[in-house]
Amino acid sequence: MTDVEDAVEIEPGTELIEPGPELIATHYLTSIDDVVEHLRAASQLGLGVRVRSYLEQDEDGETLAERWELELLTTSPVHQDEEAGHADDAVAQAE
Repeated sequence: MTDVEDAVEIEPGTELIEPGPELIATHYLTSIDDVVEHLRAASQLGLGVRVRSYLEQDEDGETLAERWELELLTTSPVHQDEEAGHADDAVAQAE
């Protein structure tokens, strides 16, 4: 039992929620090759990542360039699929 559990009264059968991964750093990348390199490095180190792509207007103002935001995390994030929850509900209702 931890100090937090000692300080807070927890009802039996209550499931504790583990905290999510912590952010180590955020990298803004301009090429997919850089993204792949960062992903390989994170995998070798056992770290998690979250990648987002977005479009940014080039300096000429006429074209859009693809960019990536890569967040380096202490562990891999767990994706909660809401659709799976809805599918389980539908199965339960059918029974």
